[in-house]
Amino acid sequence: MTDSVKIPLFKKADLDASIGVFFDGFSKVIVAVAILLGTFSLDGGTVFGTMMPGVLVTVLVMNGGLWLYYRHIAKSRGDANLTAVPAGLQAGRMFIWLYSIMLPVFNTTGDAEMAFKVGVLAHFIGGAVFIIGAFVVPLILRIVPAGALFGSLAGGAMAFLILQSMDGTLKMPLVGWLSLIVLFVIYLGKVNTKLPAALIAIVVGAGIAWVTGSMSFSTVTDSLQNLNFYIPNVTFGIFSGDVISQTLPFLPIVIVFSLNEVITGIQAVEQAKECGDTFFTTTKPLVLCGVASMVGALFGNPLAVGLYWGYPGWKKMGSGTGYHLGIVVLYALVGLTGLSAIITAFIPEAVVLPILVFVGISSYSQAFEVVTKKYYPAVIMASLPVVMDFMMDNVAEGKLQGFLAFDPGSAFVGLLVGCVFVFIIDNEWMKVAITNVVALALTGIGMIHSPGLLFTDTYSPDLGFVAAYCVLAVAFLVLHFIKFNQKAHQADLEAEKAAALAAAKQE
Repeated sequence: MTDSVKIPLFKKADLDASIGVFFDGFSKVIVAVAILLGTFSLDGGTVFGTMMPGVLVTVLVMNGGLWLYYRHIAKSRGDANLTAVPAGLQAGRMFIWLYSIMLPVFNTTGDAEMAFKVGVLAHFIGGAVFIIGAFVVPLILRIVPAGALFGSLAGGAMAFLILQSMDGTLKMPLVGWLSLIVLFVIYLGKVNTKLPAALIAIVVGAGIAWVTGSMSFSTVTDSLQNLNFYIPNVTFGIFSGDVISQTLPFLPIVIVFSLNEVITGIQAVEQAKECGDTFFTTTKPLVLCGVASMVGALFGNPLAVGLYWGYPGWKKMGSGTGYHLGIVVLYALVGLTGLSAIITAFIPEAVVLPILVFVGISSYSQAFEVVTKKYYPAVIMASLPVVMDFMMDNVAEGKLQGFLAFDPGSAFVGLLVGCVFVFIIDNEWMKVAITNVVALALTGIGMIHSPGLLFTDTYSPDLGFVAAYCVLAVAFLVLHFIKFNQKAHQADLEAEKAAALAAAKQE
């Protein structure tokens, strides 16, 4: 009898999943908080007294609901070892909302509170689109060519995630560029870590910022004022005429990117089915995520949520359904106390922006992964209008000053950056070190990162990049000598060869 099987409320493996999924989402919250406080100069009371409790409400509805949903499935099937599909805050929509909706409103009105309310309303509308999308996305995919849909999304990722975030990253190269390299070593180098890569990059970058004197303890002291007990409050102000009128021009962005995340959610469930759990369905979990977004928005949360990939890892670990409860508890700890204010006070914005760059690159790459090669030109053309609009708006307003770091010798910089990331993907640490030495030499003679050459009046190398290249050359030299990740990389290569041979035999 399936009813006689006892489904554990919370088991040991759920602790690892709770911590892992929580930090995956909370690392994005840290980024959002840093941007809202730094770029928008939003009041701390709004961030920690309104938004963070609202985030908790969202998580409570979504993760709490998913716990009940998958626990019910486990009971009905008599499967005490059933693993729930993970879910949390989504980087894609979260940062698109921040940069392509809230930032333009802020730049136009100069009103951070108005921009925040527009973001919250966008989240509410996005939740409704998410619910509708759970039912209609399969139909849409049959009508709209994938090349057109994902090309437009790729353009948004390039403009609002990659380019916008690279601007801030390059303004503090010693901190931002090093954080970006750490992320790419872990992700592209396929380094297995127990902690989320984003969290590791944040810790490393923040450590460098504090050691080099880029941060001040006065910021930490000021953050203590936000310690309090915050109760979630309903925010009906998002439905005022002014907020609605400011939001309406961004409806196409809200609709397109929300539908895209529905597709991501469907893929997350399909990933679970590939692990043998073929009885999982997509509609109810997706509707639950949409409802959580709408309810959370009513409590002042502009940060979007959805289903996560990564089911095979949590299933292999032996996680059950109870880890969703653990996630709720952890968010309650940081959402109701103002503790997140202290955490973000230790972290400069340049440390968290590389995470957005990587998210953007992943989103851009996805467009080419889901369409066949013959449609690549369509994807590229569909991505251009958003990028061109972004460039014209920002160039006209004299922004993107961080891009000037790549202006002198941009062709050389592009070649060097390409070499660095190719060698990282191949785990060839010595070649990465040599490339950084070459970059250091070119900077020294003024070929890159300097408006003029050595021994000229305009010679002025960017010392931030000088320091960054020195650190990276030494760091990758060390990785080479300790043979970092070589066994895992060799195993990946052998697996790729085996897969290629199997595919060739089938042909």
